[in-house]
Amino acid sequence: MRGWRIGKIMGIDIALDASWFLIFFLLVYTLGFIQFPRDLHPGRFRVSADAISITLGIAASVLLFASVLAHELSHSWMAIQLGTSVKRITLFIFGGVAQIAGEPDRPLSEFLIAIMGPLMSVALAALFGAAWLWLRILDSADVANGMLTPLILLTGILAQVNGSLALFNLAPGFPLDGGRVLRAILWGATHSIATATKWASRVGQLIAVLLIGSAFIGFFTGFGIGGIWNAFIGLFLWNAANEGYRQTLMVESLRGVSVSQLMTRAEAVSPDLTVGEFVEQYLLRQRDQTFVVTDGFAFLGVIGTSNIRNVSRPEWNIRRVRDVMTPSTSLQVLNPSDSVTTALARLANSDAEELPVLDAGQVVGFIGQNELARYLRLNAERKQM
Repeated sequence: MRGWRIGKIMGIDIALDASWFLIFFLLVYTLGFIQFPRDLHPGRFRVSADAISITLGIAASVLLFASVLAHELSHSWMAIQLGTSVKRITLFIFGGVAQIAGEPDRPLSEFLIAIMGPLMSVALAALFGAAWLWLRILDSADVANGMLTPLILLTGILAQVNGSLALFNLAPGFPLDGGRVLRAILWGATHSIATATKWASRVGQLIAVLLIGSAFIGFFTGFGIGGIWNAFIGLFLWNAANEGYRQTLMVESLRGVSVSQLMTRAEAVSPDLTVGEFVEQYLLRQRDQTFVVTDGFAFLGVIGTSNIRNVSRPEWNIRRVRDVMTPSTSLQVLNPSDSVTTALARLANSDAEELPVLDAGQVVGFIGQNELARYLRLNAERKQM
């Protein structure tokens, strides 16, 4: 999931998906123009938004997504503590998702990473709940003459939403946090992540069916908008459960396969070639899309189609391969003996289409999504024979 990068926390890129803007403005409108005006003026028959309600709507929406971000950061922090890198967290219409490189290596790791999100949400609910209670006590003592009402409303809704976020994510359906906790328990009991994922995904699909069913019931009983939202969440959860199970099966099928078995052989080019010569002599004539740049002795970097896209045509006969290549110092590399699951995790943690494979300091091949997809397709066809 891509998006607009807005910053970095703990070395993790924070991004906003396009769908985030839709839900953010919908929240601001619902809270600032409908709910808070009613709560601020409960005795009036007709109320309209004012500066205070709109400010509250914006503040609540920002803090709600900050809470979601804290939820995802807690997952990421635990993953990092357990030795797994996290590249990005993306906020989108249904909340947030952390891009953790690779699956946990044992049930305990899965359990610890999964449980941290709900624990953070519970802590935030308790924090905002305590603030709400303290403000209510001060307000009832007439200390501030009603001036605390906006803060009471703000802390109250933040406590409710964080509590709801914790409860929803603890539902035992994969890929929700509770489903990952269930998978960790089943994984420990069966010693098979594939079997554990299968049953946790089935529970996730059951929850999705219940949400979609509640949407139909809500539609026919007059709760149309809430029902539509439940339907969207149910469909999202159904697809995510299917995709999560498929992803697990894919990773399991790659376990035990080495990089040397799937990599394509590397071909070297000179760093002194012009970009035009490289395109004409190599890129257009061969199937390979990534090439090793070497001066005959040292590995200098790699060059492929992505490097050429940044060079305008008039510069093709001026700039050389060494000017536009990706230098070796900025590359993630693999060893021939590394497992393909390791390659998959590093590809997920890199923007590169392919990764070089080094043996004794020299590039002997490349492995990328194309090689992985080809192996998976052939493996699936072999099983059908």
